[in-house]
Amino acid sequence: MNIDLLFTEQGEAGLIANENFARKIAGVVFDTASGIFTLEFADMDFMDFNIPVEPEYNKYLDLNTVIHIGSVKDGHIGQAYQVPLMFSDDPYRNEIMKPEQPAHPLAAFQYFMKQCVIGQPAHRDDLEDEDSMGCILGSASPSSLEFAPHLARRHGLEIRPAAQPSINAPGMGLGGGSSAGGSGGGSYSAGGSESSRSGRGDHKK
Repeated sequence: MNIDLLFTEQGEAGLIANENFARKIAGVVFDTASGIFTLEFADMDFMDFNIPVEPEYNKYLDLNTVIHIGSVKDGHIGQAYQVPLMFSDDPYRNEIMKPEQPAHPLAAFQYFMKQCVIGQPAHRDDLEDEDSMGCILGSASPSSLEFAPHLARRHGLEIRPAAQPSINAPGMGLGGGSSAGGSGGGSYSAGGSESSRSGRGDHKK
């Protein structure tokens, strides 16, 4: 698995892999001394990256309390969510800053990817393979990425406008009927709302 650290122009950060993560990531720890990321999985296991972050990016990472996690293959986004970003030299940072997850995680991830402008390799399976050091997006532009079908369906549900109840809508026969042929029903409203904000970068293109 190859993983890049990407940023938007506003400093929002994400870790994007060239294949899906097999296990759910619970959080990311950044070691400010070594510049190395560690993924902490929900099953209590962990994974250390093998490429240090360039010092110039530290000031941008410090702006993030959560970090985007995702995968991109053949121009399609296969995973997309956000997890807390923690710093090794500031163990109480998230307790004080109380990071909040986006209300619409897929919309937030999509916006992040479309805004990416710069980045660097963060982990490579084979450090000796110079051909793998390029951006994991390959020739794809961040703005051209699309969700894989399973995420596209979820994204559509996530951003659909909320249904508005109609006072004049006919009853649905859900009980409370009247004596003369009418029945009292009601309308249900469901759904989500619109998207949120995003993040940073990919390799300079």
